[in-house]
Amino acid sequence: MDAKEIIHCAVQIERSLADRSYGTILTLLGDLGKSQVTAEQLETTDIVKVLYRLLRSCSDDSVKQTAKGLLSKWKRQYSKGAHGVKSKEASRRVSPPHEAGDGAVSKQEDSHFEVEASCSFSSVRSKCVQLLLSALCPEPPDQHKATDLAADIEKHVHELHTSSQVKYKACVRSRVANLRNPKHKHLCQGLLSGALSPEVFSRMSAEEMAGAELRQLREEYSWRGVSERQLPQGVEGTQTQKIRCKNCGGSDCRVTQVSRGALFLPAWVRQSSPDDDSMTFVTCSGCGQQWYHSGWVCL
Repeated sequence: MDAKEIIHCAVQIERSLADRSYGTILTLLGDLGKSQVTAEQLETTDIVKVLYRLLRSCSDDSVKQTAKGLLSKWKRQYSKGAHGVKSKEASRRVSPPHEAGDGAVSKQEDSHFEVEASCSFSSVRSKCVQLLLSALCPEPPDQHKATDLAADIEKHVHELHTSSQVKYKACVRSRVANLRNPKHKHLCQGLLSGALSPEVFSRMSAEEMAGAELRQLREEYSWRGVSERQLPQGVEGTQTQKIRCKNCGGSDCRVTQVSRGALFLPAWVRQSSPDDDSMTFVTCSGCGQQWYHSGWVCL
């Protein structure tokens, strides 16, 4: 049985445990017992973790006994020292729980998972520091300084996203991508020169990390978008003294003619005859009163 088949078997065991299909679990455990599982496969697959979860969650005694027997078999097989240090590590990973009850199983499994999770996340953090260091591209005189900068940046990013490993990785990827971008050389120069602190850099958004050229391009696009969506300004119209305002009695007025298509009117209003394609109205310069030609009072 290869690694892919073992992983598939582990997934099937977890699904069957959720569905309480204990007969299927016994069949899968039997297949694992008949197969030759190597120490390397135990290290690279999650089959041991699945069996520990099975011991803690399963209520069927026959399933639990079979799982314990399989773990004991693997322990005896890889505790003889025939495979060196890796065999001893595999033996510790597959060590079966004590017979004290499910409480002992739960405590042993939880501590095992906590230690393994902390170790794996520590390796992730170390890898992130290496990625940040390679993205800074330091010259020989600045290599020591760049190493400290990469560690400080990773530390501040970890403080920002301690509760979410996904956000932590996304934030690190964003810093690395911007540092590697040839158009964002100002970031590396600012960090190495001290003008940009690691704490500020760890909190910067994508817009803040952008270079001057990209910022100018974004501002231009924003300005164009705003200009295209601005409402039309009012038309001044033609000044005339030939019309009297009914409201104030003044004769200082302006006549304006606009196309109906330029107005924010419903479709049934705009669909008129060619003769009514334009709309003419008068605005009094004295009081601001506005009316259409039907209400004109001509002198």
